[in-house]
Amino acid sequence: MAESAAPTPVADIPAAASAAGGPKAGPPTPENIKGRILKHMNKDHELSLTDYLRFYKGVTPSRNVVLKDITLSSLTLTYEVITNRAIEEHEEVIELNPPMKSMSEARDVLVGMALQASEGLGYSTVSPVDSFLRPTLISVPIIALIVSGLYFIVLAPTAINNPDSILRQFKVGQYSPLPLLIKIAVWIALIYHAGEAFVMYIWTGAYRVPTFKQIAWVLCAFLEGWPALSRFRTLMEEKDQHSEKTKDSVQKSE
Repeated sequence: MAESAAPTPVADIPAAASAAGGPKAGPPTPENIKGRILKHMNKDHELSLTDYLRFYKGVTPSRNVVLKDITLSSLTLTYEVITNRAIEEHEEVIELNPPMKSMSEARDVLVGMALQASEGLGYSTVSPVDSFLRPTLISVPIIALIVSGLYFIVLAPTAINNPDSILRQFKVGQYSPLPLLIKIAVWIALIYHAGEAFVMYIWTGAYRVPTFKQIAWVLCAFLEGWPALSRFRTLMEEKDQHSEKTKDSVQKSE
């Protein structure tokens, strides 16, 4: 079975809007371009449409955000809000200032709005980081230490606190320091890793990672620490480079 094509980025709207016409179909009409833009945005960019509503109109839709119409001077979006009593349907019109001169300008306008909206809402990217990189072998001993530390300190503390524990056979005078030192080391590691997990939570939120993958990344950061942060940082840098290229492209066309 052939693989399905990847969703077209917002920045590739011109290609998406004109490719279907083909070389024999002649120049696409404004209505054809409009129809293809609506189809493309509604199929692949509901997240950007949601950003438009949140940033430009101050409303937060619950679901089914649809770009109903695009003209040279406005965007018309419909969406649903779920309340305790019913599902309410709403419509918002976002004025374009300045208006477009032709529908061929839609790509730059929509991309520029998406960038402005996502940045204004505090995100670092328009499209989410949707990848998960599994732990490598270097993380195995770190994970083993954290898991064993959690087990002995939280779930089975008697293994260390037991007076007959082998750990208490190592003494300095009459005192057995090893159990206390192990507890301190484990708690320091757990607190440090919890901090790294919090950093990962902030990063994955800013880069719009889907919920289940965000949970996986945060869990990895807690169990591994820096190796997980390093893997995600690679994805962040790739997304940043793509965002900068998109911004440069929009600025050159203005």
